[in-house]
Amino acid sequence: MLRVLTANLYNGGADPSAFGQLLDRVDPDVVAAQELSSELADVIGARFDHGLLAPSDDYKGMGLVSRSPLAVERVSLPHRDAFVGSNGVTVWCVHLANPIDRPPPIRARRAQVRGIADRLASTSGPTLLVGDLNATPSWPAYRRLRQHLDDGVADWARRNGRRPNRTWGLRPWWPAVLRIDHALVRDLAVLDTFTIRVPGSDHRALVVDVA
Repeated sequence: MLRVLTANLYNGGADPSAFGQLLDRVDPDVVAAQELSSELADVIGARFDHGLLAPSDDYKGMGLVSRSPLAVERVSLPHRDAFVGSNGVTVWCVHLANPIDRPPPIRARRAQVRGIADRLASTSGPTLLVGDLNATPSWPAYRRLRQHLDDGVADWARRNGRRPNRTWGLRPWWPAVLRIDHALVRDLAVLDTFTIRVPGSDHRALVVDVA
């Protein structure tokens, strides 16, 4: 079993101490972070020896780390790069451009999705793509990626007679209203999944156990 946690950390707005406690409590094998700040990168780096952390203060900070050896490649994409690591399972950390930014980065977003989809189409084997897609299941970006991968969270919820948890709220202290953070899979079974509040962030962390 592999436990993966993905979280958008609100451009460093997430509370570092609380996030460290969350990591200790959840005990993931792999962490994928979006909007990663230097302070939060230090929190993650103190707990994980392998992977790549690239913090930034412009909403483009990213990280993909693991407790076991993980070779991480930075995949060049418009607007924000993706991180891809492999240790038997290929894990993607993705953060798509927000379509409601001003001005809307629609062309960059489409090019991001196209770049990811093209690479997925040219590869095979167990794959897990996690991150903030800035897209609910009704959005074209989600549907394009679903041509190559299954929605592991939705499938798990359906099997267990539940609805997938929402992951984003308008303010950090508000209830989550949209499901825009995802875990898409190929040749993997989702054994369990849950969300957990990240103090100071407008996103919930999404945790998936896969085998």
